[in-house]
Amino acid sequence: MATLKGPLQFTGSLGTMRSYYDKDSGKQILSSKGGVNKNIVKSNKSLARVRDMNREFIACNIWAKLVRRGTEDMSYLKNGRINGKLVSIAKVLQKMSSEDTYGYRRIESSKFNYPLMGFSMNNAHPFNTVFQLEPEISITEDRSEVTLCLNNFISNGAFKWQERISYYRVYLTIVELQDIVWDAVHKSYLPVYLPFSLRKKTNVSDWILVSCDPVDFLITASFDQNALPREKTTVLVAMGLEFASGMQYNTPYVVKDHGTMAIIGCL
Repeated sequence: MATLKGPLQFTGSLGTMRSYYDKDSGKQILSSKGGVNKNIVKSNKSLARVRDMNREFIACNIWAKLVRRGTEDMSYLKNGRINGKLVSIAKVLQKMSSEDTYGYRRIESSKFNYPLMGFSMNNAHPFNTVFQLEPEISITEDRSEVTLCLNNFISNGAFKWQERISYYRVYLTIVELQDIVWDAVHKSYLPVYLPFSLRKKTNVSDWILVSCDPVDFLITASFDQNALPREKTTVLVAMGLEFASGMQYNTPYVVKDHGTMAIIGCL
């Protein structure tokens, strides 16, 4: 992999080479195609360890996809590549499994989830850089409802952004994130509950004027009564912030890049 410079700039494939623009680094990347033939990996006895690694890597990608899908209501507030970082977190969780042999280890985010805490899904505007206050979150005993509070919150000066902010609104998403386990019958990694259904809920506040006056801000999100969180799952809580530079005729002038979001709890 290399950085493409000079007068010849292209996006796409050329023979065994491919070029693409990397938004995170702001550079044109040149890489080669290829790798070990998958049929050799599947059949060669000396590559059994590689097959185990690949199998567990697939599990990490399945788990990362669930996190991305669960927070897709805030895709507007995401920026940059995040899947690789989520896969790395999944690998950390997978290594904590002591019940399974290598190559078949489960991902139990219901037990181990602290690496997810504070994970920002915006590379250009990390959440803890934009907003440094820590919101208070609470959950009911049956984990059906989550409440986010900002007590005595003074919004003026609370957000660090390159443009002037006059209005803001808050997103709250809750997701039932299932553990990922090896299914010997299907010979594949699967969520613990089948058929799979993604249980989530998102609430968005009204636009609020930035002010020097303290307010007690509160927003809640509740699962449907027929879709309450189950065992071997964690309730992932994500918070998003969207900003506007002004408002006219109830239409906000949303700032460039819109805002930011992060995972703020696993309950």
